[in-house]
Amino acid sequence: MKNLRLEQRDWVSFFDHVSRAHAACKVTIEVDSEIIGAQKEVENAVLHGLSYDPKGSAIAIRAGAVEHMIAHPASVGIAHTGTDLICMEVTGADKTRHLFTFLPPVHLPDLLPPASC
Repeated sequence: MKNLRLEQRDWVSFFDHVSRAHAACKVTIEVDSEIIGAQKEVENAVLHGLSYDPKGSAIAIRAGAVEHMIAHPASVGIAHTGTDLICMEVTGADKTRHLFTFLPPVHLPDLLPPASC
């Protein structure tokens, strides 16, 4: 498994691509902050979509009946195996960490480097 930090200029296209490629994927959303500690918001919920709004500086992920919002994200990192997205971690401006784990992994052949890289 390889880790990759995404540049902010790539967030819109990356999130749009994940939203189009997620076919029958489930996601677990975990939040870890100094105030509330580590908690699961949703586990193995059907992924409906993921987006980044650069004007409002917000990331939204829709899974099951939950819409998880992250205002003013500071960084986005992903873990992948070859062209399969395993998980994504978003750190907010307030240092809260949001972890999204995909099952099965989301296949993103157009965006991730091959496993041999």
